[in-house]
Amino acid sequence: MAWRVANSLLTLRDQFNAKFPGRNKASDGTIGDPSHQGTDSDHNPWYGGIVTAIDITHDPAHGVDIDRITDELQASRDPRIKYVIANGLIMDTRPQFNPWQWVRYTGDNPHTSHFHLSVVASPLCDDPRPWNLPILGGASTQPPTRPPTKPRFPLPEGHYFGLITGPNESHGGAPESMGGIPNEQYYVRLIQEELQRLGFAPNYPGWADGIFEQPTADAVSAWQRAYRPNSTSRWGEVWWDDWADLIRP
Repeated sequence: MAWRVANSLLTLRDQFNAKFPGRNKASDGTIGDPSHQGTDSDHNPWYGGIVTAIDITHDPAHGVDIDRITDELQASRDPRIKYVIANGLIMDTRPQFNPWQWVRYTGDNPHTSHFHLSVVASPLCDDPRPWNLPILGGASTQPPTRPPTKPRFPLPEGHYFGLITGPNESHGGAPESMGGIPNEQYYVRLIQEELQRLGFAPNYPGWADGIFEQPTADAVSAWQRAYRPNSTSRWGEVWWDDWADLIRP
């Protein structure tokens, strides 16, 4: 079976190699060894032939300290992260797993010789932007600042903001390389911030992450039922008419 590694993980590996050219790579890994085959592991090419996990070797003598790195991954709130494992702990970003919190890891391998990073099974896994970690220099592409006037609806006719896993007409924060519009995550974040401001979404840091997934769709539906009960738009999706009512200057 043909397989490849998610582009976001290749970017991260290249950043570490460039920053720490003499680092130990003994525990580095992407595609799973025979012990991973037949298991539910992100090291297997399970998402359309894509491996969505990488291991990076712990080598503090050469600057690669997995304690520091994994804390920086947690602080980054990068929407590409699915979960991270290191030193007997796991941090999972999914809502059902105490998102963004470190808890005890009960797997066979405590991951003391390397850290494990899994990225999400969505087009975001192939987002090639640099990872914004201080240990790597903090390189990232930041979204533009909020404009002083209300932005126009940026999508073509027949398109809407909706689940990132939806059809081509649904825009949920995908990078341009995966068919998204320029600054798509920025526009999704505007929607999420307005839902937070109006009390239809949880108001905690990191919720407005620029990725349109089911929690955002649920918040949009709640707002529509309260403010647009007769809307012709589909529940949980932001069309041009929803945008006109929801987004403030």
